[in-house]
Amino acid sequence: MAVTDGPVDGVDQVVVEFTGVTLKRQGGPAFDVVFAAPLSVDLKSLNSGNTELLLDGELVPSGQYEWIRLNVNAEFDGDLDSYVIEEGGGQVELRVPSGENSGLKLVSGFTVVAGGEASFVIDWNLREGLVQAPGQDGYKLQPALRITDLQEYGTIAGTVATALVTAEGCTSDPNTGEGNTVYVFSGAGVTPDDFDGTAPEPLATAEVRLDIGSGNYEYMATFLAPGGYTVAFTCMAGDDVVPDDENPGLDVDDPIVFTGGVDATVTDGNTTPVNFEQI
Repeated sequence: MAVTDGPVDGVDQVVVEFTGVTLKRQGGPAFDVVFAAPLSVDLKSLNSGNTELLLDGELVPSGQYEWIRLNVNAEFDGDLDSYVIEEGGGQVELRVPSGENSGLKLVSGFTVVAGGEASFVIDWNLREGLVQAPGQDGYKLQPALRITDLQEYGTIAGTVATALVTAEGCTSDPNTGEGNTVYVFSGAGVTPDDFDGTAPEPLATAEVRLDIGSGNYEYMATFLAPGGYTVAFTCMAGDDVVPDDENPGLDVDDPIVFTGGVDATVTDGNTTPVNFEQI
């Protein structure tokens, strides 16, 4: 079991301290796999296919499993076990709501075959999950999680025309490129929208980076289950204010402009090319 993430703007590091995982087998009690030592992971460094292993070769009973829970040390308690490094170097606490309870539970059934192997990657989408905590000197990382079976997955990747990245009205950083992002939606024919708590919500995001060698702006959305998707580009992702699960009701439907959605079909083991050309 590995963890990866979707990108976020405005911070340099998002470090979470993992202590283990809990697994629930059908018809049996939940059991913990406790790490010998806590594992600190900078989630922001895990994008474009990069992952960090949480479990490797762990022996578990065979059978049907109902859910997985990630266990973390992440509270506003004065201990910088989990933290955010802000742009400019400030280090502040990071809280994961219900981090030791149901908040980090992935209710996605899977099977472990006797004598076999099960491999998964968990995508923690920072763009959807990271919010500044009202009245607190720190951040909250909401459980914006999805799990993909590594027995069957594919990738969507391509280029973005320079004219789209530099178009009038873009709010992305011209030096770092932060804010240039491709949003991925589940299903074909979806009208692109921001993270606002109402459907359609993005399934994943991928940052757009300038490849110095080729001179192209490129992106890669990884660990997608086979099926149909809609992808769209925006140069205004830094303005995407996400809903706060603990403070609902705020208006977070942001005026973000996307390109038209492009349908893409992901197949196992393959990369589906989608290029965003000048319109």
